Amino acid sequence: MNKSLFLLGGTAWINLVNTTYNSEKQNIDILIEPSITLQWLGDNNLLRESDFLALENDELLKSLIVELRLLRDLSKTILVDLEQQGKLSLNVTEQLKRLTKQVKVRLTIVSDSDKLKLVSEGITTRDHVLYMIIHSIIQTLDTIPTHRIRNCEHPECRLYFVDTSKSGKRRWCSMELCGNRQKSAEFYARKKKK
Repeated sequence: MNKSLFLLGGTAWINLVNTTYNSEKQNIDILIEPSITLQWLGDNNLLRESDFLALENDELLKSLIVELRLLRDLSKTILVDLEQQGKLSLNVTEQLKRLTKQVKVRLTIVSDSDKLKLVSEGITTRDHVLYMIIHSIIQTLDTIPTHRIRNCEHPECRLYFVDTSKSGKRRWCSMELCGNRQKSAEFYARKKKK
């Protein structure tokens, strides 16, 4: 599995949406395979060291995967709202509020090189993963203009990304995956017309 594919969205909640994608005209869902889901969680920095140990329990991991699928559906709905309205609907906002009330978070202090830092973290593994993704949603919506949250322009791709380019004109989820492929197709189409 290509690690960079897990991080193309630029933020955890969009990376969660991107856990379903097309590859060679087949629909892929990485949340079906527990070991790949665990890899995705690690690559997105959603797990603490204790969480990796906790998720050795297959039942806990399966339960978390169910939660991730539900949160993925909500995240897709957020993207639809942003595409259609430029903002979140009242229904989606209420769903986010309900989910947030279920997540139990504690504050802790981390000391690093004689500096203290106040950190929020979930009490359980489930709480921590959901908190991190919800935090990602809120932080993105608070700091990124909605027109910079985009779907890849390649006709066969359905991945999303946050356009952090200086010009704000990024078109592809990845130049390597879709940009080069589309540019090659356009080149050969022009060549064929001659």
